Amino acid sequence: MTDIFLRAGYPSDDAFILKLLNQASFLKYIGDKDIKTHAQAQHYIQQTFINSHQQNGLGCYIVCLADETPVGMIGLFQRDALAIPDIGFALLAEYEGQGITTKAADLMLSKEYVNDFDLLAAITSIQNTASQKVLKKLAFEEVGNLIINEDHQPLKVLLKTKF
Repeated sequence: MTDIFLRAGYPSDDAFILKLLNQASFLKYIGDKDIKTHAQAQHYIQQTFINSHQQNGLGCYIVCLADETPVGMIGLFQRDALAIPDIGFALLAEYEGQGITTKAADLMLSKEYVNDFDLLAAITSIQNTASQKVLKKLAFEEVGNLIINEDHQPLKVLLKTKF
């Protein structure tokens, strides 16, 4: 399995974020964040990676290979539609199927602040069986479906109790 680590996101990650958020699998399973320029990517990084950690105590990390190549993102989010934080992740398509997402989730779930939560959620597109497989490896259990987006498409909801 590939060695990886998690690090903070920086405005200089804008080209990587543009690539990740606009790849076909992200658009299909997560949705179009309408991040099309370097300035928009830098704003997204400021909000999702930097401000979220400062304001909420949780947020996103960049997933990097041992050689510091960024390959994905993972984080905990507090969404208005959920009473508990949920885990979210995305990986560049060329790195899928190598166990990187599962390893990144293990690293994130081992962070000290995660111990403050007795329950975590995960939401995923019903069609995204790869993400569901990762979540089940992490001991998330399916509890039903939920509609929280403007497209009114149901999302699969999974929960993980104290770890």
